[in-house]
Amino acid sequence: MPRPRQAAPAFLTLFAAACAGQVVAQTAMSYDDCILTAQRTPASGLSVADTWYAAGGGDAARHCRAMALAALGSFAEAARGVEALALGTGDLTAQSDLYSQAGDFQMAAGDPVAARGYFDRALAAEPGNIQALDGRARAAAAQRDFAGAIADLDNLLWVVPVDAEALSLRAAARRQSGDSAGAMVDAEAAVMADPASAVAYFERGAVRAVQGDRAGARADWMQAERLDPGGETGQLAASNRARLQ
Repeated sequence: MPRPRQAAPAFLTLFAAACAGQVVAQTAMSYDDCILTAQRTPASGLSVADTWYAAGGGDAARHCRAMALAALGSFAEAARGVEALALGTGDLTAQSDLYSQAGDFQMAAGDPVAARGYFDRALAAEPGNIQALDGRARAAAAQRDFAGAIADLDNLLWVVPVDAEALSLRAAARRQSGDSAGAMVDAEAAVMADPASAVAYFERGAVRAVQGDRAGARADWMQAERLDPGGETGQLAASNRARLQ
């Protein structure tokens, strides 16, 4: 049975503590400082992380380097970086978080097969990692293994039953599996869980379209567009709605 995770991944606490008191080129440096630089100016963040590591920044600097690589779009290299950190820690919770992050990076790189392998390792280290369950479900869905996706989402939703994103994803997996009735139950629950979720409205519209409810599908996709104007979900909703005209 999965268990709820702490709000912050364990590896963040680990690295934040590890870097206390270290310096880079006579300038006070912390893990948070390095991560902020990596997010705002990734190329500078990469340089800062490398300099910090040379000055004794250790695993905290290595993780910051991986985050900078991800911000630069080098997702596969970033995944390898956090994998190396996971292999080097004996803390199973931190190891699970790191493998899960590596999986997220591989998903961003467009490699669900590699991502799923990392999520498998994350869940082997800690079966209750709901981020890894969510990630592995997405990787499975990307491989069209909808049964696998549903199984992981069942476990996730047992722990967090009111999660609009997970409900929407399970609705999509059920719809793709031919279970439109089950998909509608999940899609309705997703909309109720988060009425501001464009994804929930998009998926309910998709289920309604499958069930032949063109007016309902059009209304839901219009709402998804309103909630996510210019965003990926909003654009997909607009495209689907246009095809109904």
